[in-house]
Amino acid sequence: MSSSIRFNKGSSFLLDGREVSVTRVINGNLVTLEDVVSLVVYQYTKEQLLELWAAGRTSPKPGINFPSEGLQNHSSLTALCSYPQKLIDAALRRQKYLDALTTMMGKVVFTPAKLQPLLEKIAKQLNDSKVPGVASVYRWFKRKLQHDNHPLALLEKAHSRGWFGCRFPTEVQEALIELIETRYLEPPGCSIADLHDALRVRIHELNQLRTTSGDLKLPSYHTVRRAVLAYPAYERAVARYGKQEASLRFRTSLAGPKAKFILEVAEVDHTPVDLFVVDERTGMPLGRPWLTVIIDRKSRMILGIYVSFGGPSTEAVFGCLRNAILPKTYVRDHYPRVEGVWPCHGLMQTLVCDNGLEFHSRALEQACFDLGIILQFCPKRKPYFKGVVERAFGSISRNFLHAQQGTSLANWMERHGYDPLKTAVATFDELMHALHIWIIDVYSVKFHRSLKRTPLGIWQDGIHDNPPALPDLQVLDVALTEDEDRVLWHYGIELFNLRYNSRDVYPIRYQYGEKVTVRVRYNRADLGHIYVVHPGTGETMKVPAIEFDYASGLRLEVHQLICRELREAGLSETDPLNLAQAKERIRQVIGEQLASKKLKKRKQAARLSGANSLTVPSQRPVASPTTSREIKAALPTVTPRQFKTSSHPLGKGDRP
Repeated sequence: MSSSIRFNKGSSFLLDGREVSVTRVINGNLVTLEDVVSLVVYQYTKEQLLELWAAGRTSPKPGINFPSEGLQNHSSLTALCSYPQKLIDAALRRQKYLDALTTMMGKVVFTPAKLQPLLEKIAKQLNDSKVPGVASVYRWFKRKLQHDNHPLALLEKAHSRGWFGCRFPTEVQEALIELIETRYLEPPGCSIADLHDALRVRIHELNQLRTTSGDLKLPSYHTVRRAVLAYPAYERAVARYGKQEASLRFRTSLAGPKAKFILEVAEVDHTPVDLFVVDERTGMPLGRPWLTVIIDRKSRMILGIYVSFGGPSTEAVFGCLRNAILPKTYVRDHYPRVEGVWPCHGLMQTLVCDNGLEFHSRALEQACFDLGIILQFCPKRKPYFKGVVERAFGSISRNFLHAQQGTSLANWMERHGYDPLKTAVATFDELMHALHIWIIDVYSVKFHRSLKRTPLGIWQDGIHDNPPALPDLQVLDVALTEDEDRVLWHYGIELFNLRYNSRDVYPIRYQYGEKVTVRVRYNRADLGHIYVVHPGTGETMKVPAIEFDYASGLRLEVHQLICRELREAGLSETDPLNLAQAKERIRQVIGEQLASKKLKKRKQAARLSGANSLTVPSQRPVASPTTSREIKAALPTVTPRQFKTSSHPLGKGDRP
């Protein structure tokens, strides 16, 4: 799997930049660490180590070596997206074949009579017209096994093959370098064609002086051109045009100074919440939010949740993955009425999902590849292949949501004249608080009929044998984003009519030219910054927006709405003042729609406000009142009643 951290005996990682190894684990909680160089011994509890990880003080050991292929070391932060798209598609195709074979056979037997029919069956499922041979699949399996199942082992390194040095004699090399430095790089300079002609004359003169047999051969025009382009673009500009002109050409415009096992198989799915949520200011119903859940198949523990008004999307899957992987350290601070603990965290090995468009997105496929997660799809129209999460939704609805005022029930035919819009009292924050109480203090500690134990008890036993693996925080942040190709200009990178720039991207233009295409990764929920992938090393750099005050925390959907309004008004989409004024108008529109008498408009406003379970209540965007209708003193004061939960006698529950 991808680079990760485990706090079990024999593992090693970096703590504050120094390599340490786990020498002992006492009672499954007290971990003894030893500095590899100084041999200093430290002791931490697992809770303390999780806090160190959350603070960014721990990281995986860098460097994944591929000695058998003669390749260079790969940093643990090197993402899949840093490679050519053709190689990415080939690696993902190989991963699908290996995953399918492992699922079908368990232990793969490389016998042509057994393996070839399975390969043909898999190729038919994948609509792959070119069935790989048994020898090829064996080579993929062996290569990945030799490299500790690292996903990058499946990448073909054809682009790194071949001879990269110069094959011409020393005399020709020296003559070419001299002509480049005295003709091409000296003012006023010359063209590459003129440089090639000058080299032709120099080679002829050298051949006249040679006493040994055999003449020197003239390098081709393209060889000379590659030799010239090997010099950094900035140095070529300085030599030909002077430092002042070169600095002008390679200038960068910046904003002024401004003040960031058990887990073997997990299942994920979405469902609309059977409860109408009201606005906390007006008390008017906003609609039913969507709930995304990731649940562990072994323990039945809910690993993570994501609630929003946006519906099924890649953003919802990413939000739920983030909540599932990270430790739940926020619970004690933001939900004080929760009494238990939610210990679930770490990377799952396989993620099972249905065939929704968001699960087939390239962004999710690449994110799972980067994190070492196998993405497995259910057969079409067979949701029972992920029955654990489906039954979990039934438990949440029947045992929790259907006991509340404002519930929509599972079917409108069950209402019998009951109107949930008139009885809805729960705000979004109250729903999140109650949902956390139900998951932690009710669901996880309730006896499970199939398991014959509680989900929490199975989880706590499981982590002693298989400690959860945590990814590097930067790898996680970059993996849970979408990507685009953009040109890096002197003013930075333009994405969605926003410009991003930083001093960290200077070296890219210096090395690759004035206009270089780079891969950028962005978060739809926050346009305040992007990640730029270095075209050479594959490392990622966080680059803020030049108009950071406008873009910070801004959702892509809202920004596109702002740009559309500016276009319709004939105004510039990049002017800071126009953007700020349009942003204020959108805020006012959201405020008006939240007080609208139409449920559709109120639900749209709730979606545009960006309310979701990842934002803490104090940071959640709220539209200010802008109309008299919103601030009517006659609005009744809503006092939500205490949330209830229903349960069944022991052995008669309908939980998953």
